[in-house]
Amino acid sequence: MNLRKIAGFASVIALAAPVGLVLGSGSANAVTTYQKCGSLKGTATITPGLTATPRNQTIAAKGNAASCTPSPATGGSGVMTATVKISNGSCQGLASGTSLPLTGKITWKNGKVSQVKINAKTTSGAPTTATLAGKVTSGLFANKLINGKITFSIVQGDCSPTNPVRKISFVNKDQNGKVVPLTIHS
Repeated sequence: MNLRKIAGFASVIALAAPVGLVLGSGSANAVTTYQKCGSLKGTATITPGLTATPRNQTIAAKGNAASCTPSPATGGSGVMTATVKISNGSCQGLASGTSLPLTGKITWKNGKVSQVKINAKTTSGAPTTATLAGKVTSGLFANKLINGKITFSIVQGDCSPTNPVRKISFVNKDQNGKVVPLTIHS
């Protein structure tokens, strides 16, 4: 995979994190799941666009979470939106792995809102997969934890000066293509 594609993929983590949530690995303590969504798909727009030249970037994402249970709590689905600002973002900088703190919200089908803060982390070994860890800061499920993984791909651009990466898609799958549900838990 070329460096341009890797860097473009890495930038989506800042966008998609609020909807790419999943329950972490088991522990000795009991974990209560408050919401689990089986599907997450969306896109992110990057302005002015990623190239080899470092520039300040703004990333705006929107994703749809579906098949959410228990459905009475949320209406069974939700829409995530997030805006992230990256200082001196470039294809090469993001391809080496990064950690981005982000803030976003999920507006559930029943009108309730969950505000979230998540750290999205990629590595140079898996630059197209983001590991997510954070919590709901207010609204529905306040103070509950969120974890997960998302993968992303370039929709528009190739990191060149004449064709910057401006659009990315994301889905709730790990690096092996396995679906990872969005989960909010204790």
